[in-house]
Amino acid sequence: MVKRLISPSYTIVDIGANLGYFSKNFARLAKQGHVISIEPVPIFFETLQFFMKRFKNCTLHNVALGTESGKITMVMPTSNGMIRTGLPHIPTDSEDTSKEQTQEVSILKGSDLLGGLAQIDYIKCDIEGYELTVFQELKELIATHQPYIQIEISEKNLSSMLALFSSMNYTQYGIYKGNFIKEEGKQKEEGDFFFVPKKHKQAFETKFIR
Repeated sequence: MVKRLISPSYTIVDIGANLGYFSKNFARLAKQGHVISIEPVPIFFETLQFFMKRFKNCTLHNVALGTESGKITMVMPTSNGMIRTGLPHIPTDSEDTSKEQTQEVSILKGSDLLGGLAQIDYIKCDIEGYELTVFQELKELIATHQPYIQIEISEKNLSSMLALFSSMNYTQYGIYKGNFIKEEGKQKEEGDFFFVPKKHKQAFETKFIR
């Protein structure tokens, strides 16, 4: 579906790029555009740099996004002594991290990092439960650019995230049996949520909704 969605001139923001699976595909698809890949974990960022070095249309940032600039501690879950990709996260206030491996990383306000972009056409986000904090801070920027948004949402944030997107006139879609369908709340198939702004809704449904 991503291959059908991305246009060559798109500016794409990959929040939580990890090892670059989506970033590589975005860079191949948006050949005349620009990909901004954001990954806070240094060891993952090194791998991301290796995989993305041949793409001249990609800018990498070794930071987390949040509501202020500085440093923040991330939990680094391990298995057999190895950091598990896809699971490092910024802990909640109630989370007990005393027995977990942690790492301090740099953090920036998303609006400061991305505010200078002339366009944002597509955002992909996978940040293990911190998405509500980040998207509340990015709300004005999203309202300005009205990008498509592909996002993993944790169960604890679902109702708040749906309300946030509704307030910005976004419609929720998901993928079911290989096709896009309109969704409301919990999806029929587990996976990323997809939100379409009002300005793209008619064209999107004409192309994808049967």
